[in-house]
Order: sequence, then structure tokens, then C-alpha cells
Amino acid sequence: MTDTRSIFLGGKLKARFVVPLLAAGALLVPAATASATTDDGSGRAVAKASSVYVWCTFLGEKPFQVTHNGPLFAQGHYTGCSTPPPDKCRAQVDLQRLEAYDGHWHAVKHKDSGWTKCSGRLTTPGLKCVHDGHKETYNTQVTLQVEYHGRFSEPGIADSHNTVIDC
Repeated sequence: MTDTRSIFLGGKLKARFVVPLLAAGALLVPAATASATTDDGSGRAVAKASSVYVWCTFLGEKPFQVTHNGPLFAQGHYTGCSTPPPDKCRAQVDLQRLEAYDGHWHAVKHKDSGWTKCSGRLTTPGLKCVHDGHKETYNTQVTLQVEYHGRFSEPGIADSHNTVIDC
């Protein structure tokens, strides 16, 4: 099985993960693909059942404010699915902040769709901004998993572009 953790192309990180397809924790078919990319903010999860690839794509948008001094949101939406489509999808959107003290991303707001149809938009609850002159770095991380005929893909994970804001 190929497992390419990260490939740098033109200064932008692209990652592709080849992972096993799981159902109820048991290895069924060694051929699901989850991929993530930081250049366009989309995450794609692919589940393979028999000789049919089943997948959806989900795009995470750069964090935004609706009003100048308003809360900060992370949002994502489905951009397409295979034919045949998955039976169900589970999407998760996290608003993440880069912590200066440890250099790691930490989720500060979260929205999970649960297992549902593969369509729509997810928006995190708003993060109240306290404007103190200190700018911080935020991004949107999306996670997508699909189910087809009782078989589940590994999650596809992707990060949006960063935004630096006094929040």
C-alpha cells in the first residue's frame, strides 16, 4: 500500500493519504483514499466498495467576519459527490487558532453535521472578538467522511488559507 504523507509542489503543500476502508472497526477493502490540500481549502474523502469509487468533496472557506467588529466564523460546504453518491456523509468544520506559545493549531469553535445527506453548508458558532491590538492567526479545518453500503472511508482533512486578525 502506498502512503504518501506530503508532497511539496510549487511551494504549496499537497498531501494524499491512501488508507484502508473500515466498517465497524474491521478491515474490509484495502482501498479508500482521503486527500487534503492547503492551496484551495478543499478536503475530499473517497470510499471504495467493490469496483465503485464513492466520494464527496467539501470546501472550507477562509475564516471571516460578517461585520467589521463582529464575531469570527469558519464555514464550509459540499461542492460535489460521485455517481453513485455515498449513502451518508459526516462533515466537521473547526475554527482553529495558531497558538504562539506552542506553535500548534487549536480548535476554538466547532460544528459537526453528524451522519446526514451529503449536501449543505456548515458554519461554526461565532468566536467573539476582543479587539486588544493583538493579532492572531486563524484557519478553517474541514474533515469529511463518507459511508456507502455499510462501509466507511477514513476521514479526509484539509485546512483553508490563514487569516490574521485582531480577535
